[in-house]
Amino acid sequence: MNRNQLTAVQTIQVLLADDHPLIRAGIRTVLEGEADFEVIGEATNGFEVKRLSQALQPDVVLLDLKMPKFVPIETVYFLQEQCPDTKLAILTAYDDDVYVRSLVGVGVDAYILKDEATKVVADVIRVLLHGGKWYSRGVVETLASTPKVQQKIPNLTQRERQILELIVCGFSDKHIACELNLAIQTVRNYTSRLYSKLDVQSRTQAILWARKYHVIVK
Repeated sequence: MNRNQLTAVQTIQVLLADDHPLIRAGIRTVLEGEADFEVIGEATNGFEVKRLSQALQPDVVLLDLKMPKFVPIETVYFLQEQCPDTKLAILTAYDDDVYVRSLVGVGVDAYILKDEATKVVADVIRVLLHGGKWYSRGVVETLASTPKVQQKIPNLTQRERQILELIVCGFSDKHIACELNLAIQTVRNYTSRLYSKLDVQSRTQAILWARKYHVIVK
């Protein structure tokens, strides 16, 4: 764990990611009221989440789901790859069934709904740093009502995510090849593997899949 030592207390380093300044201020006040917490950065969009997480390597990132330039699943994959020791906690008002299933499916460590008492956040983070997981009651109820047989969200490579995003934007194989400086056959090979991972048979189905699981926002 990456910890700074302030006086004699080892602090839990947290990155806040929310585009609402009042919410960030409230969470910061709660966490910094605890002796063992330090808020080391604040992100207001998806780009800042990635940049600050890579630069700071915090112990925990608290992620809201609605921010500019932010794609939840893609960002979670990015952070898992670039910040493997960082715990990821969703802190949001959204308990939509697809959000819950897809984000828990890709391995977020906590899913906290914003109607929880504010003091819960600090307790949850401590649970995560001891190797646990934590989900709000509404999230647990959603998971309990989910059929056991469901599609697992595949872990796409960076190139596969790039191609999926261009497909969602309406690019043809030829245009994708030009955009990414690849041979057309290489693009077709990537697309074929992508379809296999997503269990789809067409571009239209791939676009619908991306929108359903919030992998690409368009």
